[in-house]
Amino acid sequence: MHYLKSLIGLMLVCAITAHAQSPLNVVSKPTASAQPKAPVISDLGWMDKSKMDKELTALNELTQTKLGSPIRTDLSDLATMQRLIDKELVAQNDYSTQQAMGVALGNLILADFPNTFEWKVYEDEIGRSRALCVKKTSECLFPITMLSRRMEVGSKPDVKKIHNDAILLMEQHLPKLPYDGGIMYRLKRN
Repeated sequence: MHYLKSLIGLMLVCAITAHAQSPLNVVSKPTASAQPKAPVISDLGWMDKSKMDKELTALNELTQTKLGSPIRTDLSDLATMQRLIDKELVAQNDYSTQQAMGVALGNLILADFPNTFEWKVYEDEIGRSRALCVKKTSECLFPITMLSRRMEVGSKPDVKKIHNDAILLMEQHLPKLPYDGGIMYRLKRN
């Protein structure tokens, strides 16, 4: 009996040792020369464009049904989206509608500065995003998440302030009025 216990104990020690030396347990350490991946910016594919169209269609249906106001791609959209937020017509976990609002926000910036911005796909080590980028640069805004990141934590963002802050963030790339007259907007301001 004592012999059997010793034999079982020896087999357990061998099994544990063999498992500890298994190549599956080896963790490779990253090399010191590993650098963050540079972002890759490319054109939107047809799937991205189709998704954005569907998001805007759904948002437009919501605003027309609940508020009686369509998405017009003018500055009135800021007030329309703010009303959606203030009336709590978009749930905290409704990421689809929140991101559709971000597409509308991006399209509004694009309508104001069509010669400056374009929709692109921005890929980096974090992932893949649709972004509004300054043409021929890697300077990008991420309007699709500007509202959703705030709304998903229960915040009620100020749509107009976010819009204005995004524009000011890219001010160096925007067209200027002559004689230091400020930013040259395309959309009519009141």
